[in-house]
Amino acid sequence: MNKIAPSVFLLVTLLAAPSCVLVVGAGIGAGAMYVLGEDSVELYVDADLDEVYEATQEHLEDGGEVTMEDMGIREAFVSATVDGVEVEVFLTGVTDTTTRIVVKARKWRETSPDLDVAQATADRIAFRVQ
Repeated sequence: MNKIAPSVFLLVTLLAAPSCVLVVGAGIGAGAMYVLGEDSVELYVDADLDEVYEATQEHLEDGGEVTMEDMGIREAFVSATVDGVEVEVFLTGVTDTTTRIVVKARKWRETSPDLDVAQATADRIAFRVQ
């Protein structure tokens, strides 16, 4: 029961949030859950920050050109251009074994979100670490 309580709390919090949360999606696999917002996809995976950072770099290098990357102790950032879409991935180490991934994808700089690309990117990163 104690393992279910944090998930229930997160779900209730997200459902009570303002309109910025459109859909709460089911997990990609064991230990993964994502939230689809107005202009980003947020995903939590059971993997450490270093592993997720490497998977993010590999995925974005396979699909496009990495334009910026930065790695800190508890946070990381990777930016790339994939098929003409600017993709930004923000990583945060929530715990030693859980990482929060936020993916933003925009067709034209700061104007038109591309949630399909953001969701596909988040899914593929999660797949690489699972």
